[in-house]
Amino acid sequence: MRSLLACISLLYIVSCSKSGGDPVPVDPTPTTDSFTVTINNGYGSGTYKTGDTVHIFSAAYTDNQLFDKWTGDVSLLNAPNEWHTWFIMPGNNINITGALKNITAFTLQFEQIRGRDRLKPVYYYFPAGHKGIVYLLHGTGGNAQNVASSYELKQMAKDLVNDGFAVIITEAEEATTGIDANGDGKLRWATYPIDTLNNVDYVNIRNITDTFYNRGTTNRSKPRYSVGMSNGGAFSSTLSYAYSFKAGVSYCAQMNNLLAQTSLIPFQFCMARFDNNENVGPTGNANALENFNTLTSRGVCSKYFIKERAPLYPERFARRGDISIAKSQAVFNELKNLGFLDNRKYFIGYSSALVTAYQVSPASFPEISSLTLTQVAFMLEQIDLSVSDHQMYSDYNRATLRFLNQQCL
Repeated sequence: MRSLLACISLLYIVSCSKSGGDPVPVDPTPTTDSFTVTINNGYGSGTYKTGDTVHIFSAAYTDNQLFDKWTGDVSLLNAPNEWHTWFIMPGNNINITGALKNITAFTLQFEQIRGRDRLKPVYYYFPAGHKGIVYLLHGTGGNAQNVASSYELKQMAKDLVNDGFAVIITEAEEATTGIDANGDGKLRWATYPIDTLNNVDYVNIRNITDTFYNRGTTNRSKPRYSVGMSNGGAFSSTLSYAYSFKAGVSYCAQMNNLLAQTSLIPFQFCMARFDNNENVGPTGNANALENFNTLTSRGVCSKYFIKERAPLYPERFARRGDISIAKSQAVFNELKNLGFLDNRKYFIGYSSALVTAYQVSPASFPEISSLTLTQVAFMLEQIDLSVSDHQMYSDYNRATLRFLNQQCL
């Protein structure tokens, strides 16, 4: 049980719908007529009533594959290029196919690069002819290794590199030293003051980037961008402002209201509908929407997305590849039989309820008990993602790519 708790603590270290006017996918009172949804090379097939919200998911893909697009009856889809999307069931049968595409697998390179005061761990990859540089930023309590190994952030890195972007991953100075320098009780990026001369986190980003400039790995003409989760999302907003990046993106962080009244940097918010983090939650989601509106009203390009909750599907825990489809189905059935899922397969409450129940009676969970600690962490992460809790997610990767490439064009 202590190991499970340690695993959960690690999980939450690395964790975190369209823009403001778009409809939220809710289930209106359905009519009595039913029709069939057939999903090929994916999940979500079944019989649904007209007016139901139907979520569909791509089959799992490997390190040398990416989700490409949905084909078939795609005019209904909220996001036809995302691996997970949804639609409102019409009064007819639906047939949709998920298409994958093969890519050249790559491995992030790692080395220690000198920051202002000490060597910093840096993971990076520069594809030939890269068109820009994207910094991927961890959340509170996280570090560079967390980002490099996080399944959801690895999907982001894959999409970025496949699209021609270079990626750089490093960590907050407090994460490297293990010292809470500002006494706020957390190890994280020092977003304020926004000072590129004296704030060590800003200086470290500059020094690491200068190292790549000096090597000739890249050059100063390449536009720069930032994508961060949670505290990394907050740092993305200030970092992109401080260094005049071409655009920034935040997952599960709302931006400072005063910054929204000042910044001219295009910025995208990717929030989670049922974010349960003490620093975000419903208030943070509302603040992010307010800041999106503030930026937009000032003529600054901004986008706002919020991920909705979705049902679990039996194969969900096999996404990463280290849990078999059969084991994933067995874990799903265990959750269902123990009352953690409602009749539409939505997880009830938050994953913390499952953790508490497991602590009380581990013997009641033979399938979960048979998983390794890393597999348990992944299972809990996938539950959080289905609930739409405070976790980094890949459900809007293509929207993020579109924003980095085009902003509001």
